[in-house]
Amino acid sequence: MRNITLLIFGLFFGTSLFSQAIPPYHLHHELSQGGVVQLSWESGPVEGLIEDFEDEIAQDFEWWTPQGQDYPGQGYYSIENGYAQIAAGYGLLNWGSAVYTQIEFADFTCEVEMANMLHGLSHAIVFRSDGPKDTDFNGYIFIISNTEIFGGMYSVYGFIDGLGLNIIYWHGSDLISIGQGAHNTIKVVGVGDTFDLYINGTYVNSVTNPNFTDIGLVGFTNESGDIFQYYDFTCSHDAQLQDRSVEPQRGERVDGWFDDAGRPMDHPPVRYDEYEHQQNRKREILHFVQDDTKGTNNRQNELDEYVEYRIYRDGEYIGATADTVFTDQLQNYGSYEYRITAYYDPEGESIPSVPATVNWQPVTYSLAGVNTVVPYTGGTITYGALLFNELPQAFQNVSYRTYATLPDGSEVGPLFQRNFTLAPGAYHSIPGMTQTVPVFAPPGNYFLHGRLYYQGQMLREQTFKFDKMGGGD
Repeated sequence: MRNITLLIFGLFFGTSLFSQAIPPYHLHHELSQGGVVQLSWESGPVEGLIEDFEDEIAQDFEWWTPQGQDYPGQGYYSIENGYAQIAAGYGLLNWGSAVYTQIEFADFTCEVEMANMLHGLSHAIVFRSDGPKDTDFNGYIFIISNTEIFGGMYSVYGFIDGLGLNIIYWHGSDLISIGQGAHNTIKVVGVGDTFDLYINGTYVNSVTNPNFTDIGLVGFTNESGDIFQYYDFTCSHDAQLQDRSVEPQRGERVDGWFDDAGRPMDHPPVRYDEYEHQQNRKREILHFVQDDTKGTNNRQNELDEYVEYRIYRDGEYIGATADTVFTDQLQNYGSYEYRITAYYDPEGESIPSVPATVNWQPVTYSLAGVNTVVPYTGGTITYGALLFNELPQAFQNVSYRTYATLPDGSEVGPLFQRNFTLAPGAYHSIPGMTQTVPVFAPPGNYFLHGRLYYQGQMLREQTFKFDKMGGGD
């Protein structure tokens, strides 16, 4: 079996050198009594987003380039010569924007190089968003402005239904190249509700904001009337915040009042933490219909035709589906490894997804972390538990206890204990279990252990990792 498995995956990886087929990602599984396995996954590259625009195509991007009433020709995007160019028409809300629709990133590292071709008032990375920066946009933007009038500035704004709310007020920075033709690279690293900001490779600031903390789309945007070119847009799932002991190069706070585009105002901007509906906001991920004013540069997908997903158990093909779900029936107890590939015509089969391992036993027990990042002020992690007994006898006085391994390697616990009886044929799925992490707990990487004891002996142990952030700015 091992030789067959290696041969199959060797063929996958060998052919992938010549194929642009996108593999599935985020493969999840649910095991039920009787050996029923429900698989689910998402479409998109495992490594995240890498777009250099060299092939003059930006597959799976959604564009928003509204035209202005006075300048109907100013509202388009184009892709050529290794960059994407956005020109939005004049108008207060007419920002041009693009987001990548195939991945909603949780923790991420996003970076883009931008060139100012006309005016260059403001341009930004979009993150944790529900779509392009249009009139009812929800999400964040990290903005820089590089005009010769005001010099180099940066800021962070959050948006609720298109309303821009200031989070980090404008700071001047000599790291920003200014003037027409100037290139700048900006980066955001996001972990939970904390975001580190970089300009041209230098860490400049951090912000913690709880409004959009789960997942969202990423992209870029520029202010109305401006023309910008975007090069080498990348976003990965590998996110690591700057050490909290490092002092950011924040620059000087800009005098006066400026809006989210860096234009002078006669009143102070509304701050995010002052917005009265912030705590009541319920976020939904929305996918907007493509704007019909975007111009004539709509291009075909890089991949000609998606055909199906193919499912492999322990390296053996067991079926195919056009959906992103699949149900498998196991015949015997044991441990099984599942992988999914995507098949396109004519590119062929993608590399396999990251594996999902299913362990079906007479008494099955598993834990899975859900919310595993805690702010420096303390908080609660959540996780799901699954336990079922397929044996005909009951287990009296089973004890469930939790322990934690601290960043220094020491263990504390039990933090929680509950005794119960596992009846014959019992099935327990508990999705919302919690563990409180106090404010005085040291920052770093932790492991939560859930152990089952029967008649004084440990029967099963499940473990998952969680993180506590360091002090905020």
